[in-house]
Amino acid sequence: MRAGFGKSDITPAPGGVLNGFIARLSPSRGVDTPLSARALCLEEGSKRAVIVGLDLLGLEPATADALTAKISHQTGIPESNVIFACTHTHSGPMSVPLRGLGRADAAYLSNLETQVMTAAREAIRACAPVEAAWGTWTAAVGINRRQPIADGSVMLGVNPDGPYDRQVRVLCLRGTNRSIVIFEHASHPYCLGPNDLLISADFWGHAAAALEETGYDCLYLNGCAGNISPRGAFGGPAAAREEGRRLAQAVLQAAAAARTEAAPALAAASRRLELACDTLPPLAEIAAQLDQPDRTVRQEDRSESIVRARLRQAWREWLTDLTEASSRGTLPPVPARVSLLRLGRGAFVFLPGEVFFEIGERTAAMLPADPVAVAAYGHGYIGYVPTAEAYAEGGYEPNESHRYVGLWRLHPDTGARLSQTARDLWLELEDRP
Repeated sequence: MRAGFGKSDITPAPGGVLNGFIARLSPSRGVDTPLSARALCLEEGSKRAVIVGLDLLGLEPATADALTAKISHQTGIPESNVIFACTHTHSGPMSVPLRGLGRADAAYLSNLETQVMTAAREAIRACAPVEAAWGTWTAAVGINRRQPIADGSVMLGVNPDGPYDRQVRVLCLRGTNRSIVIFEHASHPYCLGPNDLLISADFWGHAAAALEETGYDCLYLNGCAGNISPRGAFGGPAAAREEGRRLAQAVLQAAAAARTEAAPALAAASRRLELACDTLPPLAEIAAQLDQPDRTVRQEDRSESIVRARLRQAWREWLTDLTEASSRGTLPPVPARVSLLRLGRGAFVFLPGEVFFEIGERTAAMLPADPVAVAAYGHGYIGYVPTAEAYAEGGYEPNESHRYVGLWRLHPDTGARLSQTARDLWLELEDRP
């Protein structure tokens, strides 16, 4: 078994728009933690795979497709074995467009391509013999954020009775000179909120710094955090630092206790999907909903007239886009990709979009691996993937989030379809010689 790690800096210059919060009213003014492209190359016999982690909110599917194809073309690694995942920081550049914030930054994305290739090539060149070991440890950076309210619906808040991640899953690759950890844990990364104007990878950036201080190269995969907020939400850089240090300690504990794989076999596969949107109500009914109060921003942000104006403008743009698309007939499907990487007794699953935590749990339960690390924000960003139950409960994720990205919410069976695709990929790999 061989592995290599590569890293390049993708931190934008201060002064640009920060993605993630429509209520953030000023450009960035400095850097809390740098942003990175991190690549991990895995080799076992003639099989190779590369995972690229990016400290970004997300990538458009077409951008992820182009980067995947370029790495494959220049390295000979099959496209199905080239896997992208974003950490989903809310304090990074405009890597994807969001209504109310603006278009993707084309100049930034052009430079990103160069830096991604640099990291991937470095990882491939650095490949050296390693021992692979899987481990887990108790960790809880996040908490469920779908807070029930009096009208029977939910708001973005805190719901300690709801499901959330209580564990970090770690693959440790122990080398002669330096070791690598790749780990997965689910939490939205917004300790830095709309009032913070610093570029940051958020809590993960501070976890990375702590792990690098101990001699590890590291790559973080955000889990299914669509309905999970950080416990230090909106606490600023100090909260991000505290949560990151706690997460790093859990990763180190998991790595220390990890069991070495005797002869770990490597296998990877990916499958492209076209995801259907939910049934579209009459446009007049949708337009009437825009007169209702939003559930997008905090009450203290809603008091700002410019924030309210941004929301209304984003909604008007969305309704225009939706009206135009629906006039051509059925809404177009949403392109997506699911990937699976097996190594020894454990596995990584990569799902697209902001997947609810319960879907990740159900996906893991369908695979006979231990552990199963289910990452979200894989490949191209497609918006939220709530559970079917959440559609009946309402709230921001199923009822409003599509006003900022995409056209309409995904069909309620999308989560089940993603889980089944991961299961199908597992069976496909079992059938390979």
